[in-house]
Amino acid sequence: MNFRLEDQFVVHIPALQRFARTLTGAPERADDLVQDCLERAIRKKSLFRQPNNPRAWLFKIMHNVYRNQVVKVRPTADIEELENLAEAPRQDGVMELTDVRAAMHFLSKEHQEILMLVAVEGLSYAEAADILNVQKGTIMSRLARARDHLRSIMNGERQQKGEAR
Repeated sequence: MNFRLEDQFVVHIPALQRFARTLTGAPERADDLVQDCLERAIRKKSLFRQPNNPRAWLFKIMHNVYRNQVVKVRPTADIEELENLAEAPRQDGVMELTDVRAAMHFLSKEHQEILMLVAVEGLSYAEAADILNVQKGTIMSRLARARDHLRSIMNGERQQKGEAR
């Protein structure tokens, strides 16, 4: 049975939604971004060269669509909220996941993107580099810095979004 490329997109929608939420910070904007991504992918399907694996290609399209859109500044929590988050007792894995999600908002957009692509979605360094239009070594160093920064936030250190380490 021969499947159309568009039929293969469906299995990647949950991953696209997760990445879109990371990029936009808002579920309603994320849904629009996923739709825009899929529309562009369908329009540009003749440019796709690996019919068995559209996942990385879809992430690249989404990243490009997002970068081309006007991005509104979203409000961020203040440092007291971060301190309270770091001091909150851990009751189970759900609480820790909630803490990680909240701490991710304190990371730069670059760090959020790289953690989502490599650590959450499991893309290779090469795939992430292609999506973000950077060198593989840049991915490796950004990922290391992103993990360090996330760890410091989770430990309650006072480091705001965009501060140098």
